[in-house]
Amino acid sequence: MRVIQSTAEKVAEDTSTSKAAFIRFCQKLGYNGYSEFRFALSRSMVATVTYSGEDPIQQITNAYTSFIQQIPSMISMDQVQSLAKSIINARRLKFFGINRTALSALQLRKRLSRIGYDAEVIDDQVVMGDVSEYLGEGDVCVVFSIKAMTQTYGSLIPEMASRNVKVILLTMTPNNKFVDLVNQMIVLPFISKSSTKTFYDDQAIFFVFIEILLNEIARLSQE
Repeated sequence: MRVIQSTAEKVAEDTSTSKAAFIRFCQKLGYNGYSEFRFALSRSMVATVTYSGEDPIQQITNAYTSFIQQIPSMISMDQVQSLAKSIINARRLKFFGINRTALSALQLRKRLSRIGYDAEVIDDQVVMGDVSEYLGEGDVCVVFSIKAMTQTYGSLIPEMASRNVKVILLTMTPNNKFVDLVNQMIVLPFISKSSTKTFYDDQAIFFVFIEILLNEIARLSQE
């Protein structure tokens, strides 16, 4: 599970070797490189999932229900209200997301448009870099990042912070290097880290939080 969720560089670091050695290892196993090896490993783990006799429908719905029910204990309405006000009062509103978190960013953008708020979703790191250089005071950037990886946002968030952009980080990793740089951080339950037997997707948790946030934005907009 850790290999599947990591980059080649991180696997090499965790095993006290080099990226080149790890790539050679993947090739000796018959794969062209790390990406092909990781895909095969992921497919194999999914194919050999065991449910210990429990109904898969019940198991999966119970798992998501359990983690969704953790949300009230991890966030407060003060946090939700603060984020809602930031979005309502933003001069320009940007949502950053990479890969699957881009889907969450897009979901928030689409749901916001239904109540009259516009935003731009950016899922390309090059474009993120361009945008971070022209944003300024009064602008708001909401970053969706499950693990808050420095290789993805290591230069972008410090750049926006230096330009007085209000940066809000929606994550599932409380101990990250951006804690002191962002204006607000909201930490949600990390369901994909909960089990090595099956693959849960964290976007469902983001989607539920988005509905909580939209409810507050709609309420404030009516006042």
